[in-house]
Amino acid sequence: MENLPDNVPLYELDMVKDFISAVLGRAPAQMMMGSFRTAQIFFGINALNQMSGFLEARLEKDERRVLIITDDFTEKFANQVIVELNTIEAESKVWSGVKPEGPIPTIEEGAEVCRDFKPTVGIAIGGGSVMDSAKAIMLKYENPDANFYRLLGLGGLGLRKKMKFLIAIPTTSGTGSEVTRNAMLTITTRDPPQKLALSHSELVPDIAVLHTDFVKDMPPFLTMATGLDALAHSAGAYVSTWGGPLNDALNIAAIKEILKYLPRAYKYGAKDLEAREKMQMATVVAGMGFGNTRVGIDHGLGHSLGKVFKMHHGFCVGLFLPYTVAYTAKISDRWKDLCPVFGVESKGKERKALLTELLQAIKDFIHSIDGAVFIKEVKNPTISREEYMAKIDLLVNYAETDAVDLLAPRWMHKETYKKIYEYAWDGRDIDF
Repeated sequence: MENLPDNVPLYELDMVKDFISAVLGRAPAQMMMGSFRTAQIFFGINALNQMSGFLEARLEKDERRVLIITDDFTEKFANQVIVELNTIEAESKVWSGVKPEGPIPTIEEGAEVCRDFKPTVGIAIGGGSVMDSAKAIMLKYENPDANFYRLLGLGGLGLRKKMKFLIAIPTTSGTGSEVTRNAMLTITTRDPPQKLALSHSELVPDIAVLHTDFVKDMPPFLTMATGLDALAHSAGAYVSTWGGPLNDALNIAAIKEILKYLPRAYKYGAKDLEAREKMQMATVVAGMGFGNTRVGIDHGLGHSLGKVFKMHHGFCVGLFLPYTVAYTAKISDRWKDLCPVFGVESKGKERKALLTELLQAIKDFIHSIDGAVFIKEVKNPTISREEYMAKIDLLVNYAETDAVDLLAPRWMHKETYKKIYEYAWDGRDIDF
């Protein structure tokens, strides 16, 4: 690959797309993900104590140098972690320089902090942006010459030589980054900025700490949007063609928990800690389910929409979930397994009617927590039809060059993306 541009993601290159297309099916799954990877999970009121005990048993006192990575909002949670680290006499430092959606220049800033402080442990406290940035910072700290544009899950990275352990403490319930190999950054040199996907088994955090103290005060919109992200993860992965007994079980379990507890978490917030706790676990279960398979095309469509119109990632992928299920239904009947989960009775119904009923059930759930299922009904920001259609080619271009496109279960092309975006303006059902 010496003659290839070093600032273009591998998954955008025609030669890579052609290769994957030639072997599309079960082969890429075996080639790229022939193992099941996840973090060790500590949860409940003793989760932080379990974390410190883990580190104390594995690091000598003079090795306990911990860099706490946050953004300027989640920095407020750092003290609770520092108090726990003090019980094992660990030296800690807080770096709060993470920016939303991980702009690449900030990753180098974080890596430079690592080179100065020389941490043996990284603890990411935050949502997806913080956890994903921490993964990339660890990579750059360990390997300053690493090229983010060449990271597609192949080969070894040789991590954990300097930073022995990466720990993720999520402050939202949706991304699943605390247990996955994936990280989303932002290419700031493109106008508008575009998502950059990283994926490698060595980026999976070693520990995920789930404690309701870190998520209980999420505002309603964030609760809804991140929850829809988790729903899109599990449902989109389930209807893809990369299923299997382990991942299928995880994804179905996640969907059931989300349908039961997300409305409660959205409505009652900190007053319903059970719902908060259940959504934390549902997010992790969804993360394990999609992180060892692949997400649906809702993520490529949503990545593009979110970047072009500056909208929340989870809100966007949730919007496109019904279109993913409908589009994939043309090549697979796996969607039928979702019917009982969404309370749709299938006995005696024809296929078309059954699919229509399932899609309506998905839309009804999204609407029940004030999400959107088509662009015209989005209220913040309000998007005019003229503005949307003027940018539809850019939306198509970004979706087509997204990492999700590389392994889409049903063949996608510019015309297909454009048609889905057109249908998504006013919520027309996919009929192609």
